[in-house]
Amino acid sequence: MRDDDNASALTSFVLDALRRHLVLLVVLGVVFGAAGAGVALRNGLHYTASSSILLSPLQGNPYTPDGRGDQLVNLQTEAQLVGTNGVASDVRRRLHLSQSVEEIRTHVAVENPTNTQVLKVSYTARSSRDAVRGAQAFADSYLSYRERRANSIISSRLSKIHQQQTRTQRSLDELSDEMGRTDTSDSRRAYLAERLSALASQLASLESETSTLTASDQWPGQVISSAALDSGTGLRDAIVLGGAGAVAGLLLGVALALLRTRVDPRLHHPYDVEHLGVQLLGLVGSGRRMRLRRSTTDPIDLSEPYRALRTSIITGTDVPPVTLTVTGMSDGIGAAPEAAGLAVGLARAGFGVAVVDTTGEVSRLLVGGGSQLPGLSELLAGIADLTELLVQPEDNLAVLPLGYPARQTMDQLLSEPMRATLTRLREWYDYVILCGPPAAGADGQALASLADGVVLVGAVGVTTRTELTVATAALEHVHAVLLGAVMVEGVSARRGGGGHSRRQERREERRGREAGGRRPAHGQAVRPRSPEYTRQAGPPPAGARPTNGGHWSSNPTADTTVDEPLDRPRS
Repeated sequence: MRDDDNASALTSFVLDALRRHLVLLVVLGVVFGAAGAGVALRNGLHYTASSSILLSPLQGNPYTPDGRGDQLVNLQTEAQLVGTNGVASDVRRRLHLSQSVEEIRTHVAVENPTNTQVLKVSYTARSSRDAVRGAQAFADSYLSYRERRANSIISSRLSKIHQQQTRTQRSLDELSDEMGRTDTSDSRRAYLAERLSALASQLASLESETSTLTASDQWPGQVISSAALDSGTGLRDAIVLGGAGAVAGLLLGVALALLRTRVDPRLHHPYDVEHLGVQLLGLVGSGRRMRLRRSTTDPIDLSEPYRALRTSIITGTDVPPVTLTVTGMSDGIGAAPEAAGLAVGLARAGFGVAVVDTTGEVSRLLVGGGSQLPGLSELLAGIADLTELLVQPEDNLAVLPLGYPARQTMDQLLSEPMRATLTRLREWYDYVILCGPPAAGADGQALASLADGVVLVGAVGVTTRTELTVATAALEHVHAVLLGAVMVEGVSARRGGGGHSRRQERREERRGREAGGRRPAHGQAVRPRSPEYTRQAGPPPAGARPTNGGHWSSNPTADTTVDEPLDRPRS
């Protein structure tokens, strides 16, 4: 099983590297392929023509009439004779070439198809006309050379036979003269008669051999296929070198892709977190993150990724009440949009949800101008009660803004007032969501230790493996339960903090200063500035409790600051 997992991880790693560097692979393949084709074109186009020759056995050649039909290996020797100096010299004369014989021989190639009496002669030249003429000239010149060579050998043998016949005839004449003498003894005459018979037989044998050589067929063979251009010639070199260059470029691209993927610490695929042992709870595509709410009358847009995240949280946690901490994996990526989207999704599913904002970004997303509302800072400073600070931007949803933060606010995240506040919220609401700083920091660890589970937020192509490892190690240090991670696409480290630009944030702060507001000192009571969020004295209206069975009024002009919700039985 471990081997299968390793093979699957390796396959996933290779496919991910190729997918991420697809453009690099294409560019290198095209560049190297064009370079190879350019080299071939620079050297000039080469055309190849071929001609086929059917050989016949000849006397005095390796492929002779005396040989057996299965000894076609001799045709390999015949093939070597095609490119000899004699044949090349004849081709040079036929075509009136200015090239040397040695250079002409480099353009010719000969093949002998298996178990045939055929030679295929190929000639390569820079033009198709020269290639055809060269192949035909080599075929014709080789046949002429082969015929001349056979005739030369036969003529030489006939000459030697004639000389031997002359000597034999002379000896025969001398013996005949001696036989004609009267003083020859009987024994001598018998010897001479025997010699005369032997010489006569030898002379007859020479005559027979002369007749055989004279009557032998000296047909060297014929061209059975006239010279013609081979299919695919002309651009063949360019295609071959271009293809080889493209393959080399692709191989180089694959090597670079694997190397870059190996040394690149960033999480380039959402499922990279699962390879590191963290469950992927959801993926927020490019342009799908929750946007800044400009005014209280604008509806909150809940995209599909946050609905899917809601389902993952509901099915992956115990029955309410549940406290969740939503935090980033690193300083560059904020978790406010995901915390806000999850809160809205749970509220619209009928659950009572309270969001504790410790960054100021969730209030901007859900309330709009939330940074000017009192909240957690004033609560922990003891200058305001929880029921005076909760704000309702939507049915079943309450937000505890950050207020005007001071260093003491973050230092009191583990204080008794903070724990008491969370206890009250768990009594009133089904889900309490804490949105805080990155998990690796001290404040992020403090919030994680207060929750039943933690959801990490990272950015595809921005968050690194090291940052995820450090974040999970920090959560383990405070014994926090990591539920999983949400990966966001299409954001950068500069834009990841709150889901909106710093320019827009500065513009909002400037509008607040122009409205006459001044930042209060720590410990000073603060009243809400927006008329939509003024607190109304007296008990909440009927049905105002954020239970699973009822919800608050969503009228934007009505009072949205929550009076103390009453305890109610849980289903």
